[in-house]
This record gives sequence, structure tokens and C-alpha cells, in this order.
Amino acid sequence: MAGAPLRAGLVLLLAGAALATGVGGALGGTGTGATRHLLYRLVGCRSHGSAAYFHGPALREVAVGFDDGPAPDTAAFVSMLETAHVRATFFMIGDQLSSTYRATLLRELRDGDVLGDHTFTHPDLNTSGEVRSQLQRTIAAIRTLSGYTPCIFRPPYGDYDTAVLATARSLGLATVLWNVDPSDWSLPGTGAIEQRVREQVRPGSIIISHDGGGPRTETLAAYPVIFAALRRRGYRIVTIPELLGFRPLYRPCIRLCDGIGVPRAGLPRAAIIEPAL
Repeated sequence: MAGAPLRAGLVLLLAGAALATGVGGALGGTGTGATRHLLYRLVGCRSHGSAAYFHGPALREVAVGFDDGPAPDTAAFVSMLETAHVRATFFMIGDQLSSTYRATLLRELRDGDVLGDHTFTHPDLNTSGEVRSQLQRTIAAIRTLSGYTPCIFRPPYGDYDTAVLATARSLGLATVLWNVDPSDWSLPGTGAIEQRVREQVRPGSIIISHDGGGPRTETLAAYPVIFAALRRRGYRIVTIPELLGFRPLYRPCIRLCDGIGVPRAGLPRAAIIEPAL
């Protein structure tokens, strides 16, 4: 029976190698026996186009972008979206990103929400003279906390020019504006937010609202009613990249998937799979 210890040692060695490469187990995959299936995590999206987007194609779809987070109300927005079974896009200010919000960002990614760039300090980019730095620093902050690289950007106040567009494009960012604005930042009341969205929405609309920049309880209360009304009108509610036809990027989990890894069979049909780094 001298070969038994050798065989046992070989099994342990192979198991350790599988874990080290992220195949199987908690480090990146699932499965039993000889067949193991890698998990894949969302790492970004592939945008296109050189002009600013105010809306998507005239299909029965709409997308909502929440600006100025992450903020104290952001986790409540994520909970609201989970309850409504809706995915949204969060345009984040880089200077507000910290380890405090890491779990919230990972939760957004796990739910299928999208993370977008809203500059580092929320300046008017037409006059700031630091467009590239504002965008790059926010990309780096988002990537550091979540492993995700945004492919969309919303300029503060909606202010941009051709130089802003070109700089964003050079960083892989599509510039996204909106064509539905309930002015929720002004705290007009929950009913007014609901009514303004319902009146302005058209097929392919991009809606702007806010999860940061102040108390957002009115906005938070308005959106379950808005989502229900949109669905009654036959609208499908999607993320902004999905509305615009941008493809999500996935990569095999070599390190911890942070609870957001999915098997290959669960990837969107349009997904691009990148090689592991």
C-alpha cells in the first residue's frame, strides 16, 4: 500500500493548484468532481460613438441614471431597485468614493446595475481646465473599490463641448445626457417627481434623477410608483449601456469574486469575455 500516500499527496497537490488558479472553490468557480466551471465577474462595458447621447433608440425601453452619489441615501436606492426588480445606472463623484461605499458598489454590480463617471469634484468642465484629470481620477477610484471600469460619463450640469466629448472618448467613455428631467434636486415633492417623469417619458428616454447631493427621500419614494406606471405602459426598464447597445465586459475570476461572480451560462448574450489578467 506504499502508493496510497503518494496518490493522496498528488490529489492534494492538484486541488491546491486548482484553487491557486481560481478554478473551483471560493476563489473563483463552482463545480464538483472532474468538471469545474469558472465564474466570471463584470469588469466594465464597451461604449461607442463620438456624439453625446440624449436618448436611445425609439423602442419601448427607458433607462434611469442616478447622479451625485455615492451618498448616505444610495444603499436605500439599491434596496428600492431590488424590491422593484429594476436595474439602474449610478453616475458617481470620485471624491465621494471611499471604502465606506465598497460594499454598496459591489452590491450594485451583483444586481446588474451600472457604475458611471460623474467627475471627481463635480466642476463645470467647460471652464475647469482639467477634464482629463477629473475623469481619470474617478475611473481609478471606481476601479480600485469595485474592479469595474466605467464606459459612460455624465457631465455635471449637462455642460460639455467638443473638447470634453473628445477627451471622454479617448478614455473609453461615452458622454450621456438625458431627455427626461423631473428636477428632483430641487425637492419639488414626490408627487411632482412622479408626474414629471410620466409626462416626459417617450420610447428610448434617458431619465435623470439623484441619489446624492442632498436628502433624496422624495426621489426614493417616487420611483416605485414611476416604475409601476412605466410597466403598465409597456416599457421595459434597462440600464443606460443596455439602452444604447453597449456590450458588458466580463473576466474570469482569478481572485475572489466578492460574491458577484456568475457562471458562463448566466452571462448576458451580448457579453464580451476578456482573458484573465
